[in-house]
Amino acid sequence: MKQTRFPYIKLPDELLTLLKSNISVSSSPTPVFDIIRPNRGLFMILEKAFKDLDDGRGLEKTMLALGWSNFRERMTSLYIYKSIYGDFPVHTQMELVDDIRALEVKFQDHSVFGPSRVFMLGLYLRLANINIQNRENNQYFELKIPDEVSGLLKLSQGRTERIDWLILITMHLKEALGEKLLANSLASGKKFEELYDILPTDKREEMLSNLLAYGASIKEQDFFTYDKI
Repeated sequence: MKQTRFPYIKLPDELLTLLKSNISVSSSPTPVFDIIRPNRGLFMILEKAFKDLDDGRGLEKTMLALGWSNFRERMTSLYIYKSIYGDFPVHTQMELVDDIRALEVKFQDHSVFGPSRVFMLGLYLRLANINIQNRENNQYFELKIPDEVSGLLKLSQGRTERIDWLILITMHLKEALGEKLLANSLASGKKFEELYDILPTDKREEMLSNLLAYGASIKEQDFFTYDKI
């Protein structure tokens, strides 16, 4: 990874809450709309964007018909569209979340069922890329998770609740130490704390800076005192 600093991205509160939650929607939309409904402006945006999918029974029934995953993806597409074009669209556009869905599939074997942590990481990366490309006027720049990270995670501790953090840590360790050294270290049972200690100072600072930016963006600074990674 190049010496690129992750930007702080203001992510929508309601969507963050939903993606962090263990949402299981079957016969009732209450868990989702208890979070969405208090923001009347957001509710109206969703009503408008989902209107072509509404059979006349309202937004909550539309969500039940679509299922949580599909609704989550369509809702996310609205924020991506706004980040690109400046206004919310009148229709949801699923192609805008194709890369996020692909990332989630890639790491599904390492994720705990329930919360959409990898999806949330994908959303952050998508909006961060838009931010950086606009700021630097470089349409070819892309922050992305290297393909090798998935294989490296197989050598670590498998599934974890905060898989998004583990992905980012592994990504930085790979770029700083090299894939071979990291793979051998993980295979021999070394802990991430031990690997962090051998990082060059500049790589350590870069990693912490980027993790702080991500943590601030998803409103989760407690990671730095969290002992389950």
